[in-house]
Amino acid sequence: MEETETKEILSKIQSMERELFFLKEKVLSLSESKSGIQKKTLESPTPKAVTQETPSVSIEEGPNWFIQWIGQNLFVKLGVFSLILASIWFFYMAVEEYWINESVRIWIGILSSFPILWYGFKTRESRPYLSPSLLGLGIAVLFSAYYSGYVWYDLYGTETCFVGLILLSLTAVGISYAEKSEVLFGFASLGVFLSPILVSTGQNSYPFLFTYLLIWNLLFYWIRKEMEWKIIPLLILLANHLIFAAWADTDNHLEDAKVFFPLVFQLGVYLLFLLKEFQILKQTKEKNPILTLVTIGFTLGFGFLQSIWIFGIFYPTLKPFLLTLVLILFYAIYQRSLKDVTLTVESKKLYDIIGLFGLPFIISVIVMGMTGKVLAFSLISFAFVVTMAATYSRQMYMYLATFPVWFFALFYVFAFTYRTTSEIPFLNGRFLIFATGSLYLVLSYFYSRNFSSYAKLFLYAAYPYFLLGNFVEIHLGFPEEKRLFLYSICLIFYGLFTLVIGFQKQLQALKVAGFVSLSLVIAKFYLYDFWNLSLGYRILAGLFLGITLIVTGTFYNRLKKETT
Repeated sequence: MEETETKEILSKIQSMERELFFLKEKVLSLSESKSGIQKKTLESPTPKAVTQETPSVSIEEGPNWFIQWIGQNLFVKLGVFSLILASIWFFYMAVEEYWINESVRIWIGILSSFPILWYGFKTRESRPYLSPSLLGLGIAVLFSAYYSGYVWYDLYGTETCFVGLILLSLTAVGISYAEKSEVLFGFASLGVFLSPILVSTGQNSYPFLFTYLLIWNLLFYWIRKEMEWKIIPLLILLANHLIFAAWADTDNHLEDAKVFFPLVFQLGVYLLFLLKEFQILKQTKEKNPILTLVTIGFTLGFGFLQSIWIFGIFYPTLKPFLLTLVLILFYAIYQRSLKDVTLTVESKKLYDIIGLFGLPFIISVIVMGMTGKVLAFSLISFAFVVTMAATYSRQMYMYLATFPVWFFALFYVFAFTYRTTSEIPFLNGRFLIFATGSLYLVLSYFYSRNFSSYAKLFLYAAYPYFLLGNFVEIHLGFPEEKRLFLYSICLIFYGLFTLVIGFQKQLQALKVAGFVSLSLVIAKFYLYDFWNLSLGYRILAGLFLGITLIVTGTFYNRLKKETT
């Protein structure tokens, strides 16, 4: 029983194994058939026809490009140019043969400006940089054609021509104001300034000329308030002064005229430009104000020079005083502008630079009105006052600008290092200038030491300058055999004096000055005086030097005990 069951089980196992093997073979055959189909599709794709395209070469890029360029460009431009030349020649022949009379010629010039004006107006949005130039060119052609009828053909009188030119210029001004175009306003301004010159009859009608120009400057002052123009104000300022200078220098017109109209014109231009440019400066102080600064500087400079010219002819004795008033007007407008501005670091630097503009003119007024020792004293006093003002207003640029003024003022006195017969050493104007200069230097140091570190230069210069004044007086006031001794006495006296004050007030600078003075005396005594002074002066010099050195040593020992 058991054997038969075992055989049956084995036979079933074997039959099952055969079925599994058969199923395995069938699965493998199916998978191989699918992969073979995929390989065939991948390995043998359907071929596609490839067509090779030959790039087409345009006529311009081909070998005949030069011929094509000549035919398409150069021939057309030469043709237009030839037509223009032919038209000009025809117009010239028509004028020569009198086919076209004077009136028609003027009308042709006037009508030729209309296409230019029309195209300039049409392109004001598409070509904003080209349009103002075209409009200005059209107005210039119209202006020239109208003026030609007066100057060449006498078609109308002087008054009619002037009125027509003014109307054309004012029309251009209106258009430039509406378009806010600086270029177009430049063309209009050229017409405004040229109109009285072109129709001038040489009769020196200066009241009309200056009244007309002043009215025009008032109009520009009103227009300028809404425009951020930079170049035009400077050009108009130059044109005003150029016309004035040309008129004044022609046949001595200024000397023959009355003072009212030239003076009012100059003051009017001076005030109008200063007021407007300072106002513009407040609006553009955070932008690029260079041209505004240039205009302010030129306004002050030209106004001052023209005032010298006018006052020198009409009020020569009052010229320094009147020029001072001109400068006071500038600084009054300057201070008025400062009150309306909230100063930042950058804007303060800007206004500090403007404050320096008047400095050379103030010096010129001082030099112009005084001479000699009075001039030297005035220069030193001016330098001191400017230093005080710069420190008070906290203007660093003005403060630094005082140093060259100090240098010039302090050494100007050397122009008077000569001795007159009635002059007493140390009791004359020259020594007073040295003493006053030293005092001003010391006061400048104490007043400005908390404002700038450069204030120490004033203190360092005060003592040597005072010593220099003493040496000059000794050199000019005493004979040669006494000078060496007096130089030593001077150094001993002032060295001891500065040391005492330095120890009492605990001022290190004075201690150093005294120590240097005594060191110079010692070096001078042993290296020079010992061999060159006479016996009597040698004894006195040694006596004074010994006493001074003992006193100095006593002070140093006392100081050492106090500190320890």
